[in-house]
Amino acid sequence: MTVDAAVEGPEVLLVEDEHNLRELYQDVLGARGLRVVPLDSVTAAEAYLSRHAPDLLLLDVKLGDGDGLVLLDRLRKQGLRTPVIVMTAFGTVERAVQALRAGAADFLVKPFPNERLVSAVEAALETGRRLVELELAAPTLAPDSETGRALVGAEGGLRDVAALLPRVAASDATVLVRGESGTGKELVARAIHAASPRLDGPFVSVNCAALPPSLLESELFGFERGAFTGAHSRRKGLIETAEGGTLFLDEIGDMTLEAQARLLRVLQEREITRIGGRETVKVDLRVISATHRDLDAMASSGLFRSDLLYRLAVIPIHLPPLRERSRDIPGLIEHFLEKHATRKGLTPPRPDAETARRALAYAWPGNVRELENFVERAVVLGHFDSESLRAPQPPREAPAPAPVAASAPAVASASAVGEGPTVQTLRDAVATAERAAVIAALQASKGQKTAAARLLGVSYKTLFNKIHEHGIREELHIG
Repeated sequence: MTVDAAVEGPEVLLVEDEHNLRELYQDVLGARGLRVVPLDSVTAAEAYLSRHAPDLLLLDVKLGDGDGLVLLDRLRKQGLRTPVIVMTAFGTVERAVQALRAGAADFLVKPFPNERLVSAVEAALETGRRLVELELAAPTLAPDSETGRALVGAEGGLRDVAALLPRVAASDATVLVRGESGTGKELVARAIHAASPRLDGPFVSVNCAALPPSLLESELFGFERGAFTGAHSRRKGLIETAEGGTLFLDEIGDMTLEAQARLLRVLQEREITRIGGRETVKVDLRVISATHRDLDAMASSGLFRSDLLYRLAVIPIHLPPLRERSRDIPGLIEHFLEKHATRKGLTPPRPDAETARRALAYAWPGNVRELENFVERAVVLGHFDSESLRAPQPPREAPAPAPVAASAPAVASASAVGEGPTVQTLRDAVATAERAAVIAALQASKGQKTAAARLLGVSYKTLFNKIHEHGIREELHIG
């Protein structure tokens, strides 16, 4: 196995037993800045995946020591979250259906053009990134024997948005995402689109609050020549531009009643009439909308059409503010550090104890967006500025720290020559606490890495890296 260590792009595990094809795919993907790990068997793939979490698995069906689809099914049952592209020289409809049911993101029939391979890999990696960001940005709800539901990695009254995503994406039902600014509403919309059958169609985003009412209508519905001063030719609107894909209407609470009436017709009849025109145009698209406003109160006061609200909110999703789920903050910081350091080719700084304490106590009025900006600034500067986390309003009270004696290693006693006691460096103390937290999560989840990652508030891949970094024994994380 040869891997270019100098390449720092996303990691692709390539499992292909034909030597020439393995080298070809590795060259094609390596030229795109991807770090390819080539393997030639089911056994080697299982061994590698027990220790690592690549960003993508490129899997052949016919392997010398087994069937790739059987392996895929087994890995999914074990909790594999990595996107998978299946390749085969024996392409049939039955095989493709089997692959997709086993959880494959795409199905390639050999021989395929290099461009098809690259586009499939890029699409699968983007879907994987969206799912990871959504999982980190969204709270998690898991079953509990006593109450029927228990929150994992979040605090109070929250939905399992990440678990809901596949079912939402598979349908064409309208989705209304509610939440404060910066909670990740557009991220949710893009994740739904990326995981949907409309993936190959356009994703058209419109901020309804950013355009004047008259301009918003002409931008959405288009216009005919001569419809108004300056309309020198017919122009398609953004609704038509979204044909075959997804239309995301951000801040829909800012749309005028007149525009709401026109939008209602789109949802009811699946057709539009351009401004100044009489001809109806059929449209095929999915509509996802978002708002930070209380649309129910607006509907009660006549500021928003109740019939449109019902149409928009077939599937409602609520994203809570970051201040209500402070336990997610460490995982989000880790994710954004990795994201921005990789993009900029920089070594990610690590927050010291005081910065971590302030991050948990800070109210984050700008929510996840503000946290990401804070982390990106730290990556650029090479250090965290904890002073910037002094909130203009009194911050929330930080969680009480655990007693030091309960988890801290014993401090060495003073030496015989009268020197003071020796202590761990802060870096070593953080590593010790981090290792203990990973072990505790693995034990609490009975070795299920997916559940352990959720408990820790980190991504599946980050957990894998921490297990390897801290040399945690295999018997602690079987599964």
